[in-house]
Amino acid sequence: MRLGAQIRLFILLTAIVPLLVLAFTASRVAREELTAALTREQVASAAQLATSLDEAFAEREQVLTAQLGNFQLDVAPDDARLGFLVSTWRLLPEVAIALLLDADGQDAAPPLYAETEADAQGHDLVDAERLAVFRTALPSPGVGVVRGVAYVPDGGADAVIPLTILSPRGDGMALGVELSTGPLRKFLTQVAGDDRAALLVDADGTVLLAAGQSTLVNPARLRPLLGSAAADARVDDEVVVATSRLSGRDLIAVVAAPASGTDAVLLRVLQPTWYIGVVSLVAALAAGTMLGRSITAPVLSLRSAAQRVGEGDLSTRLRVEGKSELTELSASFNQMTDRLEANRSEIDAKNQEIEAFNRELQARVDERTRQLREAQARLVESSQLAAVAEMSAGLAHELNNPLAGILGIVQLVKAQRAGSSDADLLAAAEGEALRCKEIVGQLLRFTAAPRPAGERDIIDLGALVHDVCALAASSFRQRDVTLEFDHGPLPAKIEGAVDELGRAFSQLLGALRTAAAPGATLRITMRVNPETSEVEMRMDVDRVHDNQDDWRASSLGLWAARRVLSAEGWALGEAESETGRSWRATVAVVGAGGAR
Repeated sequence: MRLGAQIRLFILLTAIVPLLVLAFTASRVAREELTAALTREQVASAAQLATSLDEAFAEREQVLTAQLGNFQLDVAPDDARLGFLVSTWRLLPEVAIALLLDADGQDAAPPLYAETEADAQGHDLVDAERLAVFRTALPSPGVGVVRGVAYVPDGGADAVIPLTILSPRGDGMALGVELSTGPLRKFLTQVAGDDRAALLVDADGTVLLAAGQSTLVNPARLRPLLGSAAADARVDDEVVVATSRLSGRDLIAVVAAPASGTDAVLLRVLQPTWYIGVVSLVAALAAGTMLGRSITAPVLSLRSAAQRVGEGDLSTRLRVEGKSELTELSASFNQMTDRLEANRSEIDAKNQEIEAFNRELQARVDERTRQLREAQARLVESSQLAAVAEMSAGLAHELNNPLAGILGIVQLVKAQRAGSSDADLLAAAEGEALRCKEIVGQLLRFTAAPRPAGERDIIDLGALVHDVCALAASSFRQRDVTLEFDHGPLPAKIEGAVDELGRAFSQLLGALRTAAAPGATLRITMRVNPETSEVEMRMDVDRVHDNQDDWRASSLGLWAARRVLSAEGWALGEAESETGRSWRATVAVVGAGGAR
């Protein structure tokens, strides 16, 4: 056999066997790596889903706990307790049933739920049978939030979780709610997509919520993973199933994906491998033909150059002489190294661009996350203040009618008994009734609906603070704190929103009342600084609490009042004081050079 044929045969035999081994090894390694990557992806998805569900549950429990802590329900009348249940039921659409329990575990108000579509307002409909099942499943009150066992009510599309929340006030009152898991389906849908399944199951494997291709998961695949405390996965020939237990709950997030998804990726990996192998085999045969014609120094030079390029030296070039096939191969080799060198430079530049873009994208995501958290905190605070204002306005309206009747009767009896021994008592009763009517009128002004954006009032600040002090006087007397205010008229007006400033001053007085020790005096004085054209209001407390809890509560109230006053152009801060503590608030007067 001729040398050229021997070389071609030898190259064929030595190239095709390693190629087959390479293809088999690449197929096995690629399948293992793709399966491992798919498993890691499902484990990460399950952990992310569990975290999202945990945050959603915690957010709703915090909202309900804060709602319960805003009301002193142990001494509240029946209509106030019912109003609390109504506001709580409307606060979260996923609350289907709301119960208020006293310290003995008995109903402190009628249970609240929707029986007809007209009353539903986005809530689930509840009949007597579902209410009875809820009462049976509701856990006994404990410390903080006590979660019951999730279940699917008869006729209900979504599972529900019974919760019992003990009042943080320590008065023994508790709130019981049936919390629907339906609004949480969006988290499962985001994870599932079109080709995966996402489920929420209990510790026994009962499906509470499902999204996507839920048929991928059956009890046989799911049962071995239910006992895992952290994210875990199980792979078989058909499905990859990953689970993650929710923190502090007997609930498990499940994500499943078909294992066949790796086949298409594996095919895309193997196709270039076979293509490169075929091209390499053809090149080997061509090289064998050329080597068979002339085993000379150019071949050795080409081999040496190829080795240098394989080691990363892309500056290697061959001398191009003559017109033979080896000459053309040398020229092609030089062209290839030129292209490889150019490609390496382009890849390095693209990598730098990608790294810069990733850094910028991460910064944008961090900033957006911070903005969303701030907006969420403001929304929760606004919802709480709106609920209190709505209840106060309703109470004031309800008091107006009987108060007007009482005043009319007193005035009628006074006219009939004029000159009698009861005249003085009737006059005193008339004065007190008129005072009550004035207080109710002040309360209505401070709980009025928010004004349209941009609309401002010209305000008599002395009269406004006097009204606020009149409303807050009884709460100061209950804490044995004296409230003094020089309510003489001020020779200047300010600009602002009456309702917002009234609520801010009420919040401010409440914070100072919390900070003041029993027997202390809160003295409020006001004056106009002619040099700065500003109204200055000074609040001096001669004795303050040393209790850390009272100081934390006072600081929270001052923070809330400062935010509202800052929005109205006020500056609020602590002032120097020889005894006790002092605070100082200033704002520009209308018509001054610095006025808005």
